[in-house]
Amino acid sequence: MPPLLDYPIQVSELEKIARLSPSPAVQRDPPRLGNANAAAACLVCGLPSARACAACGGVSYCGEAHQQVDARWHDLVCADLRANAEDAALVAKGLRNTLVATLVERIHRARIDDLASWDDLLEANIVGARRRLLTDLATRPLTLARALVDLGIPARAAQAGVLTIHVMAAAKREREVPAALWATLARLFPGTRFELTLVGPRLDDSPDPDPRPANSPVKLRARTGLYRRKLWSEFGRPDLIIGYHCGLHLYPSWEATILELRGSGVPFVITSYRSWEAAAEARLLTSVGVTQVRPPAPNPFASLACDRSSTIANDVSRDNAWVTVWR
Repeated sequence: MPPLLDYPIQVSELEKIARLSPSPAVQRDPPRLGNANAAAACLVCGLPSARACAACGGVSYCGEAHQQVDARWHDLVCADLRANAEDAALVAKGLRNTLVATLVERIHRARIDDLASWDDLLEANIVGARRRLLTDLATRPLTLARALVDLGIPARAAQAGVLTIHVMAAAKREREVPAALWATLARLFPGTRFELTLVGPRLDDSPDPDPRPANSPVKLRARTGLYRRKLWSEFGRPDLIIGYHCGLHLYPSWEATILELRGSGVPFVITSYRSWEAAAEARLLTSVGVTQVRPPAPNPFASLACDRSSTIANDVSRDNAWVTVWR
C-alpha cells in the first residue's frame, strides 16, 4: 500500500475534490483525543507518539492545535472512518460465508422487477456494519442485474436463452466476488444461462477458486489483459459490457478499446466512485463520439461501505456510486 502523501499535498487534493463536488461544512465540537501511541504519527506534522481521534480512531494528531488545523477535512469523513473500522472488525470475525449465505437466500426469494434498491432486498432490522458489508458483497452482481433490466436485454435474449456478459477492467474486487453471488443472476432471470467473462490487465486468470458445476447456469471465466474487441471471437459477442471503476479519464490505454466499442451496437455500463468522475468520463466518451444511452446517475445498488484512500487520510469513496450507460 502506498504511503500517505505529505499533508500539504493531501490538502491540495482535498481542495480539488471540494471544488468538483462541494460538501456542506460539518459543525461540531472536536472529539477528544485518545492516549499517545508510540506507533502513530501526527497527520499534520509527522511527530511521533500522536493521539488518535477518539471518535473514529482513524487519524492521529500531536495535539488539539493540529486537530483543529485538520478539522475542516476530518469532520467530513469522521463518521465514515468510524464505520470503516466497524466493518473491518466484523470482517475480522470471519463471517464472510455467513453474509454470502444471507444474500443468496434473500436473492433467491426476490424478483428482479421488485428490486429497486437495497431496501427491497434487506430488511430494516439489518443495520450497521452487517448491512454495509452485505451491500459491498453484492453491489457488482446487482448493479449488473439492474442494468440488464433497465436496458431490456434479458427480454431480447430470451430466444437464445444465454446472456454473454463481459466485465472489462476487472480486477481483484471482481475476482473476489463469491461465485455463489454471481450465480444468483440465474435466479433473478429464470431460464437464462449466463456466460460471464472477466478481463483485466491485473487479473489472475487461473481457474476460478470456487468453480461452478459443469451444468451451472452461470459460467465464470477470467482472462488477463486489456479488453479488446478481438476477444469476441473467443468469448462471443457480448450482450452487455460492464466496467466497474474503469478510470477511463486516467489511463490513455483506454482509447483503443473505446474506439472499438463505439458504434459496435453493444451497450456498455461504466460505474464511478464519485459524481465528478462520472462527469469527467462522460465528457471524454462524448468527445470521441460515443452515444450516451443513460446519463450519469446515482446507483441504487452502490455499496454502502466506504473505501478509504491509501494516500489521503481524510478521503473515502463508495463502490459503484454512479452509473452511466453508453453504446
